[in-house]
Amino acid sequence: MAGCTLSSVAGSPGAAPEAEVSIIEADQGDSEPVITIRTPATPPVCPAMEFPREHRDRFERAEKDPPRSAKAWEALQATLGDYPLLPYIEYARLRRDISSASNASIESFLERHAGGPVEKWIRERWLEKLAKRGDWQRFVRWYSDDAPTTLRCHHASALYETGQHRRALDEAEDLWLFGQSRPKACDPIFEVYLSSDRFSDDIAWQRIGLAMEKGSLDLVRYLERFLGDEDRRLSTLWRRLHRKPNEVAQAQVNENSDRAQEVLRHVIERLARNEPLAAAEALRRLEERGLAGETVRAAAIRRIALTFALRRDRRALQWMPLVDPAPDDHRLLRWRVASAALHEQWPAVLEGIAIMPSDERMRERWLWWKARALEETGEEKSARRIFESLAKKRDYYGFLAADRIDASYRFNHEPIAPDAETVSRVANLAPTRRALELMRLGRSTAARREWQFLLRGLDEEETLAASWIAGCTNWHGRAIATIARIKQWDDLELRFPLPYRKTIDERAMRHDLSSAVIFALIRQESAFIPDIRSGAGAVGLMQIMPKTGQSIARSLGVSWRGTNQLLSPSTNLDFGSYYLRRMLNSTKGSLPLAAASYNAGLRRVKTWLPKDDSIDAIAWIDNIPFTETRRYVRRVLTYSAIYEYRLGLPITPLRDRLSEVPRQGGI
Repeated sequence: MAGCTLSSVAGSPGAAPEAEVSIIEADQGDSEPVITIRTPATPPVCPAMEFPREHRDRFERAEKDPPRSAKAWEALQATLGDYPLLPYIEYARLRRDISSASNASIESFLERHAGGPVEKWIRERWLEKLAKRGDWQRFVRWYSDDAPTTLRCHHASALYETGQHRRALDEAEDLWLFGQSRPKACDPIFEVYLSSDRFSDDIAWQRIGLAMEKGSLDLVRYLERFLGDEDRRLSTLWRRLHRKPNEVAQAQVNENSDRAQEVLRHVIERLARNEPLAAAEALRRLEERGLAGETVRAAAIRRIALTFALRRDRRALQWMPLVDPAPDDHRLLRWRVASAALHEQWPAVLEGIAIMPSDERMRERWLWWKARALEETGEEKSARRIFESLAKKRDYYGFLAADRIDASYRFNHEPIAPDAETVSRVANLAPTRRALELMRLGRSTAARREWQFLLRGLDEEETLAASWIAGCTNWHGRAIATIARIKQWDDLELRFPLPYRKTIDERAMRHDLSSAVIFALIRQESAFIPDIRSGAGAVGLMQIMPKTGQSIARSLGVSWRGTNQLLSPSTNLDFGSYYLRRMLNSTKGSLPLAAASYNAGLRRVKTWLPKDDSIDAIAWIDNIPFTETRRYVRRVLTYSAIYEYRLGLPITPLRDRLSEVPRQGGI
């Protein structure tokens, strides 16, 4: 262009969207304007590593029967080229030959794959062999702090055998002070520790306290051999009172020692969890006997107040003010406000929030309840200011606040924009390539381990790229978990994906459900990980317990072929949506009650209903006694609105889903 200076701001080479041209006016000293051509950055490319089927077949055969000679191994490597899962064949070979493999070959493998899953598996097996051989020098050199307890025990022994006595006894003490029995591998170092001058009856008593908290009474009985006569008698009494806490008021305690107070505190708290009124009477009688020190009294009152609150009992309002909570006693502080809100004691709500630490009382939950209390006590303008601020947020209390002031929900969607070069670099890292190939082979557990290994070495920009890679390859569970690591919350397409949409729409129509609600439930239950299994045994996308699955199969007239049937997304979605409809039917269409029942069981939820009159659903949800279920219900409600937004459906205000909770017998 004649008479102009061109300044080009371009992205990576290759096809790109049409450039944006802008003219920057010249300063007085310039003779001509500057035209800037801004070419949008080249969008990142989703990795698509598709290896020939024969490569995968050859890999799987070699993994089952790894090469036995160096020549065969070299030939396999030449054939597979840069196939990313070669370390898994090498791992299989070392695992098979672990007893005969040379130390040099194992150490070479560990060095080349340091920190990765295959390295951890081989290292732990090898350390077990080194412990059996008594090769303590090599054991110490290759030991890692993330080892399981058995290897920790061997490590303490290894330290002692290599002359590091102080470190060995430190580790032995740390292992010993635990409320449950330890593996037999700990016995040799424990024998050394118990005979050392580091051990005392104070240490024994400390472990007895830990064991009592775990209910390990057999361990306590064993530990009593290390006590003197008086402490042994007190520990025996403790075991008896643990089984019969209602006898605490008659406890024959000879002295008001710290240990006696510890016993009384433990037992009266245990009693208060089940029988708060009996605990209150026991406390009165102990005080009359001069046996309830301040620690016992404070612990008893705190536990009585909490038990009443967890039971949604109005008497919590009488007991809560008697407790002088520590600033970090978040549980008590939260239940004090939640209980006051349930019973519509608005001045008590404000008082409870006021004594919270500043960072706690500024959480959305307490800002919401503060606004509600201000509203109910005549401070409407102050309440509205809080509601207006909260309504800008895309969360449960933000949506509730928007409902309160008749505002639209703010979804605040903002897609992430990773740099194409960073995406390419992360996609070509060895752990990324292994993880994606393992996923293509259906080995999702191993793939997730490789992904976790990958993330440990990434900075924030690279983690952003990794989350994008997981999303574009439809690995939704990893995309959701990865983006959460760097607290990037606003890409709703990434965080709230729409897999299985056709199947979900079909199940929604079949069972008269909203697709958005099914999506919301799956997002909370499994984050779209089809093979996930919970610690309790729930399986699949909609986290169905095997016994429940068997019952559903019978109701649907479907053959039950065992738990693995629930790993099929189609079957799991059919069973889960049927079960959700059953919960909705059982709760008169209440989504909060149905979601709570899906998570915790209908029978239990019925016990949480008010005994007298129906109550506000928001207060009821915030007084669900199980933290997991409380959060679960709030998230299902919130995610339902977000998924309506994602699906292009009309947004159902939360207030329309939050009809009053009926009294017991009402459902």
